[in-house]
Amino acid sequence: MKTKLTSFLIGALLLAGSTSCVVGYEHQITGNPVGSKKGIVKSNAFKMNNDYSIRKAAKKAGIQKIATVDIKTSIFIVPFYKIIVTGE
Repeated sequence: MKTKLTSFLIGALLLAGSTSCVVGYEHQITGNPVGSKKGIVKSNAFKMNNDYSIRKAAKKAGIQKIATVDIKTSIFIVPFYKIIVTGE
């Protein structure tokens, strides 16, 4: 009985590990040049009152004119978010 339970738990963990997903989108916001500045903000679904916005990423890098925004979502049981802003 104990070996069946252990086998079931191992199988469930392997199944959960194989169901991860990565989605990435790149959005052209304006016609501004890409520039040399890059702001990155990361977060996950369990952080309370966390600001992972485009505005925060731009402010973090000192970007005044946003050129591109990359929004990436990775899901491995818990969703993780990453926003990358480039510009000058």
